[in-house]
Amino acid sequence: MAGKAAATILFASILAACSPQPPVATAPEATPTPVVEQQGNTPPEDLDPFIVMIGAERWTVILEKALEGAREAPQGPRAAEETDLYRADSALKSGAAMVIELRNRVCRKGLVSGEACTLPEWPAWTHEPPTGDTPIEEIDRRSGWLDTVMAPFTAAGCEAGRKAMSDDMFCSVE
Repeated sequence: MAGKAAATILFASILAACSPQPPVATAPEATPTPVVEQQGNTPPEDLDPFIVMIGAERWTVILEKALEGAREAPQGPRAAEETDLYRADSALKSGAAMVIELRNRVCRKGLVSGEACTLPEWPAWTHEPPTGDTPIEEIDRRSGWLDTVMAPFTAAGCEAGRKAMSDDMFCSVE
């Protein structure tokens, strides 16, 4: 009988534990202090033009050093075969990236201004890694695109270099 009573008590306590419990009154939760999410690279309390400029200029130093490291690195086991078409595709894509930097410099110096500083939309191929599989006709078409886009910026930069260096052959690559 004692075993039956113990089993009944055990069953009743299990049933009570599984039954929905009435809500327990609690103190209202304090409103959490809003967390200001950092949007950029600089903590919000340090947003000062000089501090932001230093942080932004760090990227160019890091990128320049990384480019130097990549130039100096030996070819790895998965290195791309540098065929003539691969090299042409790589040069066009590097050239497209350099146009942006050249545009920034000649526009900052006032050598080109206004609407002439606006770049066209970049084609998808400029965002793709180089390949040796691009047909030669496409490489040539892309070369024409790059020539057209870079022309106002190279003309301004080369003219400035000729004057600054007193060198009529400043941009000659012959």
